[in-house]
Amino acid sequence: MSERVAMIGSGIIGRAFAICFSRGGYEVTLYDPVDGVARDALPRIKETVEDLENEGLLNGRSAADVTGRIQAVGTMEEAVEGAIHVQENAPERLDVKLDLFGKLDKLCRPDVVLASSSSSIVASKFTEDLEGRHRCMIVHPTNPPYVVPILELVPAPWTDKAVVQKTRERLEAMGQAPITLNKEITGFIMNRLQSPILHEAFRLVAQGVATPEDVDRAMSEGISQRWSFIGPLEVGDLNAPNGIREYAERYEPMNRGIAAEQRDLVPWAGPLIDYIEERFRARLPLDQLKDRQRWRDRRLMALAVHKQWANENIK
Repeated sequence: MSERVAMIGSGIIGRAFAICFSRGGYEVTLYDPVDGVARDALPRIKETVEDLENEGLLNGRSAADVTGRIQAVGTMEEAVEGAIHVQENAPERLDVKLDLFGKLDKLCRPDVVLASSSSSIVASKFTEDLEGRHRCMIVHPTNPPYVVPILELVPAPWTDKAVVQKTRERLEAMGQAPITLNKEITGFIMNRLQSPILHEAFRLVAQGVATPEDVDRAMSEGISQRWSFIGPLEVGDLNAPNGIREYAERYEPMNRGIAAEQRDLVPWAGPLIDYIEERFRARLPLDQLKDRQRWRDRRLMALAVHKQWANENIK
């Protein structure tokens, strides 16, 4: 029988991680404190897994195999029984994480990895007083992780380095692309890169520079095209005849000037959010949001397939 992994919280991230671990060969238990949520997650998982199978993104497994190893359970005790890794996917609230990790630390064997999907709260804030704090860490995904493989591994100051390395190797063997942060920082790397872009997007709309649609298009049809293969620092390295040093010398003054204009934050509220929401809902009513999420996921799947092909065939 395969090793077991437990999902604590069965919302969007819990469902997505369940797919990743099951596709990686693990038995997965789904638990959620809200009655019916874990059970209701199963048909949503089945739909996504079938889409992944159609694109050849199940690591050679069948949809029936992947969905067959995911089960909903009724208690946290049942979820973690026999698990080697527990992934907490609760709301981004410190009090909730303190409570959950306190319970998990008592329920799980000392060698079980306790990981949080926290988006910004560092593990030291909710694991410091735990007896088993050495096995606690952040494993933060970018949604949806079954097609966006990056995972941020963020240890607390007291997390055992061997636990971090073991977790990284496990995730790599599943086909994910983990990165390890050397120290804690609020928001980790992904959100800290994304946050300035979001602030500038809201600012450009607030200043009347462009519509929300054209701001989004600047990213989807522009910058993201190259960022889907290489990161911003390598973009700089390739955009100057003599590499990153010359790029920095040429463009640092321009970017310093832009940064000076970006110091004042625009509130994501009031007339600005009313205007953006009105335009979004005019072209995508709320009752079509789930369909659009699936549309996004299927295009990410197609991109993942292309990147696999490109990595193997384009040198």
